[in-house]
Amino acid sequence: MSQLVLSLFPGIGLLDMAFEEAGFCIVRGPDVLWGGDICRFHPPAGKFDGVIGGPPCQAFSAATWIRKKGARINLIPDFERCITESEPMWFLMENVLRAPLPKVSGYAVAGQ
Repeated sequence: MSQLVLSLFPGIGLLDMAFEEAGFCIVRGPDVLWGGDICRFHPPAGKFDGVIGGPPCQAFSAATWIRKKGARINLIPDFERCITESEPMWFLMENVLRAPLPKVSGYAVAGQ
């Protein structure tokens, strides 16, 4: 049986597709592209083997600062909250180099 994985910030699903091709069963969480709001999302505990996602990187991307747009909202804390609430065995967060690593109690985190 394949592992059940929650995808946060799925966008158009490119990260999801890679996991699906590897045999995982993906459940897509809310995304602003489809009218969803991660801030109001609360995943159930104990249902998912893993959680994957790439919180929006604009808050940490050099390109944002080059264009003089300033910092954007950091949604990594919402990613961390969803990990805590869902209690998966593992998680993977994809982001730009300048983004801080997630900090979730009970999990070890390795960069790059």
